[in-house]
Parts: sequence; C-alpha cells; structure tokens
Amino acid sequence: MRKTGILFRAGLKSNFGLALMCHRWFKEKKDRWILPIIAASIAGVLPILSGLVILIQRTYDVLQPMNQERVLLAWGVLAGQIAILIFGIYYVVSAFYFSRDLEMLIPLPVHPYEVMLSKFSVILANEYLTIAALVLPFLITFGVLSGGGTGYWINAVLVYAALPVIPLALVSALVVAMMRLVNFTRRKDFFIFVGSISLVALAFAIQFLPQVAGNENTTVADVAQFLSSRDSLLEKVGAFFPPCIWAAKAIAGGFSEEGLKNLALFLGTSVFFFLVLILAAERLFYKGAVGLSEAAVQNKPLSRRELSRRLSSGRRAFSAIFIREWRIMVRTPIFFLNGILIVILLPLFFIPMVQVASSPFGSSLRRAAAQEGSLIIILLVALFMVICSALNGASSSAFSREGAQFWISKAIPVAPRRQAAAKFLHSCLLGIVGIFAAAIVADYVLRLKATVLCTSAGLALAACAMMTAVGMIIDLARPLLDWTNPQKAIKQNLNVLLALCTDIGILTAIFFGVRALLRAEAAPAVVIGALYGVLIGLFALSYAALLRFAEKRYPEIEN
Repeated sequence: MRKTGILFRAGLKSNFGLALMCHRWFKEKKDRWILPIIAASIAGVLPILSGLVILIQRTYDVLQPMNQERVLLAWGVLAGQIAILIFGIYYVVSAFYFSRDLEMLIPLPVHPYEVMLSKFSVILANEYLTIAALVLPFLITFGVLSGGGTGYWINAVLVYAALPVIPLALVSALVVAMMRLVNFTRRKDFFIFVGSISLVALAFAIQFLPQVAGNENTTVADVAQFLSSRDSLLEKVGAFFPPCIWAAKAIAGGFSEEGLKNLALFLGTSVFFFLVLILAAERLFYKGAVGLSEAAVQNKPLSRRELSRRLSSGRRAFSAIFIREWRIMVRTPIFFLNGILIVILLPLFFIPMVQVASSPFGSSLRRAAAQEGSLIIILLVALFMVICSALNGASSSAFSREGAQFWISKAIPVAPRRQAAAKFLHSCLLGIVGIFAAAIVADYVLRLKATVLCTSAGLALAACAMMTAVGMIIDLARPLLDWTNPQKAIKQNLNVLLALCTDIGILTAIFFGVRALLRAEAAPAVVIGALYGVLIGLFALSYAALLRFAEKRYPEIEN
C-alpha cells in the first residue's frame, strides 16, 4: 500500500494545488484579490446554511412528538449518497479514464488496483467536501437538538467518514465494467456517452420512481397507522437504499446495542463494496483504459487548419465557434455532466420531495399557486428556475474548458469579442435548458397558471443571461488552462466557486430590494416591472463589459 499512498499524495497535490496557491498568494503576491472575494463568498453562503438549519429545527419540532425525528438523519445521509451515486458516475469516468496522467501511470511497476485506488481516494476526498453542505447541517443540528452524547458524535464522525464509500465504490465498479465492454467496440465515445447516461438513469430510477409510485391511494387511516409506529417514516424513506437507515440508527443510537449493531452493518457493507472495487480494478481497469487514446485522438477539438478550412468554406465564424463549444462539451464526460445533464436532473430531485410530503405541504403549495398572479409564487418559481439553470458551471469555465487548446482561439482569424459572444450563447442556452426543465417540474407539482409560469420564466431568463455574462468575465480574468484531468477544469476550478458566490451575492441584494418594495406595499406589477428593469439593466452592462474585456484579455493569456 506504500505505492498507493505515494500516488494518492501526488494526486492530492495535483487535484487541490493548495501549495501552489499559497505560493502565488504569499510568496509571489499574485492573485491576492481573490482572498477577500473568497471571504465575502463564505459570508454570503452563511445565510443559506442558517436558513437550512432553521428548517431542520422546525421539522424536528414537528416530527419529535410522533417519534419520527430520526428520519432527519436519513434525509441528510440519503441526500449525500444520492448526489454521489448519480453525479459520481461522470466524475469516476473522467478521473479514471480521461486524465492525462494515465499514460504515465500505466507503465509504472504498480498494480492496476493501486493506480485505481489512488484515483478513488482523491475522488473520495473531493466528495467529503461536496456532501458537507448536504449532510453536516442535518448531523450537527440533530445532535444539538437531541442532546446527543459522546456516542452520537463519535458514530457521526465514523458514518460521515464511510458515507461516500458505498455509492462511490458501486459507481466505480459499474464504470470499470462498462469501460471494459466499451473497449470491445470501435465507436468508443458514443458507447461511453450512452453507457453513462444509462447508468445515471438507472440510479435515478432506483432511488426515486418507486417512492413516487408508492404515494398513490393513501387514506387518512393509512397515514395515522403509519405514523403510530416508531421510525416508520425512516423505514419508508430508506426502503430502496437501506444503508441510509443503518447510518441514521447508528448515529442516533450512539453506543447502545442498536447503534453499535447498525454501525457495524454500515461499516461492514462499506468494506465489502470496497473489496469488490479492488477485485474489479485488478481484473478490468487496465483492460478498459488501454486503447481509449485512439478515441481521444479522433475526438480532439477542431485544429487550427480544420477550423480555418471551415471558415473559408463559407461557414460563419460565429456558428463555427458555437458548434466547437458544443463538441467540447458533449465529448468530455465531466463537461457534459456539469453543463447539460445537471440542469435536467436537478429539477427532477424536487418531484419525490413534494410527493413524500404531499398531504399538507403539497396541498398548501397548490392552493397558493392557484391564486393567479400570486407575487410570492411567481418569485419563488423564478428563483427555483434560476437555481436549476445557474448550477451547471458552464459559463464560469467557458474558457478554462479549452485547456491547452486555447492557443487555437488566439490564433484563428476571429475577433475575441465574436468568440466571447458565441461562447455566451452556448452557455446561455444551457441555462435555458435548465429553466425549461424547472418549468416543467414546477407546473407538474404546482399546476401553475400560464401567466404565472411565463412571468417566472421571463424573470429567470433575464437573471440567467446576466449571471452567464458575469461567470464568463470571472473565468476570462483567470482561466484555468493547465489541467491534466478535465474534472479539474470545472469541478476544482476556483472560478466556478467565485461565480456561484457572486451570483448568490447579486441575488441576495435583489432579495433585499424586493423586500423593501413589499414592505412599502408596492403593487405586484410594480415589483415585477422593477425586477425586469434591474435584471435587464445588469445583463446589458455585464454583456457589454464581457465583450470589451475579451478584446483586451485574449492577447494577454498565455498557455
């Protein structure tokens, strides 16, 4: 395992680059302007986390008299494991098979499982950070409210440490098997694309569809009988993924017999899936990795000669750049996940959440939504659409995704402002896909009036265009072009975090403005009109700034 540890440390240094950032900030004294932005971004996220904590606290107060409070732990654990199970597929494909260091690692005198476990460990370290915002608020808030003792907190730490192992090991084993089969085919990229989509669809169907189907024909008597049994809601939520039940009981039970038994079951299952992954890695990993470079050569971005040929053959420069962006996005699994798939999957997560709480909660939402022209519903639905469209990271990695190929963008005879405009349209269209998916889900859940839906969509579209331009400006200011793994260009790209926090700051400022109008008892039409005016004005300013900045910044970028 010594070799695995060496590979793991090298992978961590390459993945996070903390030493390099500290050197640039404190030794070379470069990019120090990022530090106050990071501090302000963290401060901007704190109100969201505090709101989540308040929501958990109020839900606990409702569930505790019915002896159903432990379902909160299951919700937190399940949210983290589902995120890993579904989105981890593309992270694993990208890190295992599309990182540039693979060609250097394969010839080394190490076993296949050692190479794969080093990459698995790096992904695991990333997932601890990914699920922290989803899981830790539930664990910490529940522990404080329930007065959890030493056993609670120790078990919580152990469960959190093992939390990503089961879904990530399961995903990794499935991906390794899929890539071995893909390597038998000639059209490798096509089958990687189809196989990954199939695995995501399977994971989503297993988790959500049975829960949605199980909520039909439920009477009041059934609900009363269901809630009279302790932990019945916990068993219901975790019926199709039992590890979340074991984790919840292990944490809540502490050092009791129930807690230790479920902890042993959860940790033992994690070890079993980990051993399955090692066996799959030793037998199949290299067999699936060797030969993929052939597909990569065929599917690299357009060369300078090819792009010039297409431009000279009559294709407009704008459309050529636009099509190139789509090809870069679709042909790289991690880019496809964060750019396209996430804006479709994210709205779907809300369907089971509303279905589970459909009796009082869903009815109240539908009654409020039935009031045509309800300002609060319009604003909430618009916010939902904005969230679903803004979390793809496409705009804030628009230039970073090109990586070492950015020299082509500098060399081709197309003005930087036109390239930036084509990239803007591409990123904005991805956001529109998210708005459209969110609109379908909102209409399905709330039965919205057409006027409410259209007004919300219009506000979301204006906000999406503005945030797209802002994200592109941030990425253009400091593009991350030197990456060995495409995952780093979007998931470990600080620009994505900076853009997200900037968007949160803008939305927070708009929220306080809307609240001021509501307190002044302004008419709904005035509030909506003011919102449209502010969003469109911000978009016009940010888009003009983007085009001007592109003309200035392109010649300065070196890669």
